[in-house]
Amino acid sequence: MKKLIFLSIVIIVFGCVSPAAESASDEGVGFFKPLPEEKFITGSDDVTDLWMKYLDAHNAQDMEAIKSMSADSIYILSPDGSEIFTKEQQADVLKEWFAAANPKWDAYWAMPYKSVPGGADWIIAGHNVTMNAGGEETTELHMIDGEIVDGKIARFFVYAAKSSIK
Repeated sequence: MKKLIFLSIVIIVFGCVSPAAESASDEGVGFFKPLPEEKFITGSDDVTDLWMKYLDAHNAQDMEAIKSMSADSIYILSPDGSEIFTKEQQADVLKEWFAAANPKWDAYWAMPYKSVPGGADWIIAGHNVTMNAGGEETTELHMIDGEIVDGKIARFFVYAAKSSIK
């Protein structure tokens, strides 16, 4: 009788367990028109950590730290359409901006993602960017879409909107 009860329990437990079905999150979601086979899955928080350290370096105006996290041939597309192609060019632009407006970044969301099957690491993030030029404080909302290659910020695109947030 004990064997029958034990066998019944084993059948019930293992009978309720089914193999996990492949979900859309395993295969990827979304699309990228230039690469129709490309999909996206959730990425690693290591990417988010790198981006947050990058923002910390910007807030500290630490050019050496910023340059150490930027790829040599970093590409940045600014909201006004201007482009940056090297970390030296980035440093020059940032030095001017830091002196003129003392910008400070406050991230309010971030999500790392990875392309499949390509394997590229990306992050999309939103920030409040507070600037002070001529004694007048302004805040803009910035959203970036950035690619991380070999642990370095390789490229990112910045989109901006005016904000009434104080």
